[in-house]
Amino acid sequence: MRSRFQMRGYKSPASRLARLFKKSRDSWKERAIHRQKQTRALRVKVNDLTESRDRWKEKAKESQRELDQSKAAEKLGLGEKGGVVSRALEGTILPAGSEEIALSAPARHHYPVYVIQLGIQQIVQGLNSLRGSQRTFELFGQFFAVPSPSFSSIRSWLFRLGLYQLQRESEYRSDWIMILDLTIELGQAKCLVILGVPATDLVETGYALRHQSVEVLALEVLTHSSGEIIAQKLLDLSEQVGTPVQILADHGSDVKKGVELYQQKKSEVLYTYDVTHQMALLLKKELENDSRWQAFVSQCSLSRKQIQQTELYFLVPPKQRQKARYLNVEPYVHWAQQILRYQEQGDFSRISSVFTLDEQTISVLQEQLDEKTLGQLSVMERQEYSTQKRFIRSLSQHIEPIVLAQKEAIICQAADVGRRRFQEKLGWLTQYKEDVTTYAQMIEIVHRVEKQVKQEGLQRASSAIFEKNIETVSLRPRGQQLKAQVVEYLEREGRKIPEGQTLLATSDIIESIFGKYKLFSSERSLKEMGKIVLTIPVFTSNITSDLVKKAMESVRDIDVAEWSNQVFGQSMLSKRRAVFNQLKTTHKLHEVPP
Repeated sequence: MRSRFQMRGYKSPASRLARLFKKSRDSWKERAIHRQKQTRALRVKVNDLTESRDRWKEKAKESQRELDQSKAAEKLGLGEKGGVVSRALEGTILPAGSEEIALSAPARHHYPVYVIQLGIQQIVQGLNSLRGSQRTFELFGQFFAVPSPSFSSIRSWLFRLGLYQLQRESEYRSDWIMILDLTIELGQAKCLVILGVPATDLVETGYALRHQSVEVLALEVLTHSSGEIIAQKLLDLSEQVGTPVQILADHGSDVKKGVELYQQKKSEVLYTYDVTHQMALLLKKELENDSRWQAFVSQCSLSRKQIQQTELYFLVPPKQRQKARYLNVEPYVHWAQQILRYQEQGDFSRISSVFTLDEQTISVLQEQLDEKTLGQLSVMERQEYSTQKRFIRSLSQHIEPIVLAQKEAIICQAADVGRRRFQEKLGWLTQYKEDVTTYAQMIEIVHRVEKQVKQEGLQRASSAIFEKNIETVSLRPRGQQLKAQVVEYLEREGRKIPEGQTLLATSDIIESIFGKYKLFSSERSLKEMGKIVLTIPVFTSNITSDLVKKAMESVRDIDVAEWSNQVFGQSMLSKRRAVFNQLKTTHKLHEVPP
């Protein structure tokens, strides 16, 4: 039965105590959870403050080093115009007045112009990395009063100069020769670059162009390319800088269609097919269905795998390229010629200088020596001799002089371990000796026509000049066939050029610039197209103190960021970092404290 207290609604002391205990436990549990959240938040904040402290500490150290260098320069009399830097800039290296510009700092800048210029030139001309350039400054800072900028500052200067050159208006002319091509990276973006060189300048500079011989007339980043888009870009550019006299490019589908659409509205413009790509196309037609060539290349690839971890690695065939392989036929042919000459001279001591009469040697000599001589050689079986001279000395002690004089060459060849190793891995090349000679002649024809038009330009008489230059060469049938195709190309392209004029025939300069650009872009963790394309206008610039000063005062970091956001949007690397940092922060918030 229930007690009267329970009947009146009262609870027992035990139940009241349990209820109070539960309430107290829940309260402390809530406080513990709240403290845990506070602790986690504080840990994240401490980590952020630690990183910020380290970053500012490093900046303070850098500022202190610069201050120490400045004080040391003042003590040694190296500061301002009386010091090492000024003396290094004296003389005829710089134009009049440039020394003062080089030693002064651009507006709103800490570093003098010569430091900015040297940082950019280390990257562009010295092919140094950004961090490598920073370390170079630090090394020189041990001995000279030269400030040491960080790699991020050098990168900022490089991009600002590139944007300044890209946005600078080009001269309006009626004699532009335009060279254009597309380059791609991983991702969806493509970069259309149009270079320009005045036709009148070619008379003075020559037809073998340098990077500074041209300027970037247009640099467009496209997410989609087509002939219509390229044609429109050319029309827009013509309104800005003038209609060109010649356009030079390869026959890539988008490029070719774009130039041909452009010619429909600008019929006076000549479209010349680049000689390098044309020669590669002719070689492709000759070699693509040549079973002997395909077998030769396959054997080269196989031999490369077989000897790359052996003592024959110094004779390794060139690596096969997956792209533009017919632009790189020469390395194979040249390698084969060198290996065949190496085989003919008969000295394989760099592979192995050992001579031995082992079972393999005896089996070879059994067909060439009589039983008596083989019996005399049995004393030398399984012995190794470190040089051929020692081996022959031992032979002379066991074989009669007359027999030795007749059979010495045969015995030495069979006992030569180096020769044997060569024959095992590269002896197959002998069966391609005649083919290699034919291929070498084809390469010679290509070299001659490329040398002619790249150095002397393209004109109506180019085909006749080429035939006269090649008439002294005794050509094989395939060489005659290739020569006829080369003459046809020169006649076809030469007929387009007005009488008495000489124009360009090669777009090697834009391929070279793209190659240099890809050298820098390959260092990125994600090989996408980004602000690094701003290095292309820098490659074609004549970097002077005056140019650097104007660029640094005209273009800000925020201008580069706005240009990049407008052209590329958020980069893949930036997206990657944002996602990973978010995941890292989330992980920290959910960590259980120790």
